[in-house]
Amino acid sequence: MAAKNPSPLEAYRVRVAPGWIDYNGHMNEGYYAVAFGEASDAYMMQAGFGEEYREQTRGTFYTVETHIRYLRELKLNDPLVFRTTILGVDAKKLHLFHSMEHAEQGYEAATQEAFFLHVNLDSVAVAPMETWLLRAIELDRDAHRAMRPEGVGHAIKSIGLQE
Repeated sequence: MAAKNPSPLEAYRVRVAPGWIDYNGHMNEGYYAVAFGEASDAYMMQAGFGEEYREQTRGTFYTVETHIRYLRELKLNDPLVFRTTILGVDAKKLHLFHSMEHAEQGYEAATQEAFFLHVNLDSVAVAPMETWLLRAIELDRDAHRAMRPEGVGHAIKSIGLQE
C-alpha cells in the first residue's frame, strides 16, 4: 500500500569539493553528473544492492541514459542533499529521478533523470535482478507512484526545429 504523503527518499549527502570548482568559481557541470552518480549508488545500496550482491549474483546496474537540469549554481563547500524518487522498475530496468538541493538554504540546484539496466557481469547482457532486490525497489516505487517531480521527461529541444 502506498504511503499517504509520499516523499522522495534522502539518498545521499555531500559537500561541493575543491576539485569540482571551475574557472568561473562555481561547480563544473561534469561534477553534477559525478554527484548524481554517487546518489544513484547510495540509493541502490540502501535498497540492498552492494558488493555482496554483485559478488554472489554477478549482477550489476549500467547507466544507459541520463538527463540533467542545471537550475542554480553551487559554490565550494556548499552542503548538498539528494532526494530520490523511483519512477519505475521491472526485473531488468530501473528509472530514478534525483533532486540535488542545497542542504542549508533549501533550494533545488539541479535534477537528474536516470535510466539503468540490470546486467550480468559474466555475459555482459541484460538480465533480471534478484527477486528480493526487485521487491525492495518496488516497495519504494509503490510509495512514489503518485509523484511526478518537476522536470520528469524533459528533453532538449533544438533551436529552430518546429514542434
